[in-house]
Amino acid sequence: MPRREVNLPPVLAKYASRVGYVQQVSEHEWSSSCPSCGGEQHAGGEWPDRCRWFLDGNPPKPRGWCRRCGSIFWPDESKTLAPDELKAWQQEQRKREEARKRSAERALANLRESALWERYHESLRESEQGRGYWRRRGVPQGMQDFWELGWDAEHRFGSHVTATATIPLRAADWQVLNVKHRLVDPGDCGRYRYQLRGQAQPMFLCNPDVPMTNHVIAIEGEIKAMATFAKLDDAKMVMVGLPGTHPSERIIETLAGADRVTLVMDPGAKRDGLRIARKIGLAKVWLLETPVKIDDGIVDLGLEAIDIRRLLRGALRVADFVRK
Repeated sequence: MPRREVNLPPVLAKYASRVGYVQQVSEHEWSSSCPSCGGEQHAGGEWPDRCRWFLDGNPPKPRGWCRRCGSIFWPDESKTLAPDELKAWQQEQRKREEARKRSAERALANLRESALWERYHESLRESEQGRGYWRRRGVPQGMQDFWELGWDAEHRFGSHVTATATIPLRAADWQVLNVKHRLVDPGDCGRYRYQLRGQAQPMFLCNPDVPMTNHVIAIEGEIKAMATFAKLDDAKMVMVGLPGTHPSERIIETLAGADRVTLVMDPGAKRDGLRIARKIGLAKVWLLETPVKIDDGIVDLGLEAIDIRRLLRGALRVADFVRK
């Protein structure tokens, strides 16, 4: 569904030039990036909503609050809260967050109960168009079935209808955490959309049975990781697909638990790779900026396993050329 920004309420207009991605959530609530800590569009196409703006109460009490950095914003920046007012405000926000978490948990429970990804996979098994799409992306049929990839010939996003290729995203115990749609005809919707909104954006684990403790190869993009893992054909290799260049804190913490991490980034994404490496810990990260997108190299240039292994051996230990 095409999304267009709306305006903040006039009483909060002073913040309009400092935020982006403004959306109206309900009659008295808006969301946006944060005037203090920012926020960019997520890898899956989701808009940042870390800052919430409220115009409720009787009389209305306009204010904003960032769920990430905790900042509070008032039309009058000189406004201060008495201790009892601040305590009441914090309790109100905790209740809101708890309600959001419960809603997200219910949505995930419903997804698992419905096993929607299995229906998408069954649709793929019956669709040569879907099978062909995944083969052209470098994923052979056997791996399509192993990962239970899927296909929806007519998926609706608002008024926009397109075929989508689906990716179940799983935890280490194989529990599904979400389903990601790759839109064949994105229109104005973006290339990727999640089945469930408001959830954490997990990594794609090529083999959830292998613990992420020794050497982890983390590739920018789920489909790139699939094509690479399939071509290398080594079930013992620990390989994951990152949901873009801004992985969550949870993903960073998981990667930081490994002995070594090789980051495989797209051409021109070295700076993003260095930013991720700093968060993981420079001493344990090797960085590879590929000359072409690795899945394009596999599909269009015919890279074989020996070529990919040679590329991976060319990754540089970040601590050897970056000090901080």
